[in-house]
Amino acid sequence: MTQYIGLFAATLTTTSLLPQVIKLYKTKKTRDVSMAWTIMLTVGIFFWLVYGLMIKDVPLIFANSTGLLFSGAVLIGKIIYRKYESN
Repeated sequence: MTQYIGLFAATLTTTSLLPQVIKLYKTKKTRDVSMAWTIMLTVGIFFWLVYGLMIKDVPLIFANSTGLLFSGAVLIGKIIYRKYESN
């Protein structure tokens, strides 16, 4: 039961990044997305993934591998679409 609660929480928190990724790539507007926040989130998620792998915790591995993908997409979009920020 505990693992199911963890997987449910992981699904909710991880997929919360998806609307931001979609909006970012549709609009190419990243001015309101903080670069510091994006970097800190991506690095933090990476270390949570490493921790999950070290203790072999499925919910942590699932959430953070997916979260790393999404936060990495935001970070890459922020870098790519930086030229649109002045508009």
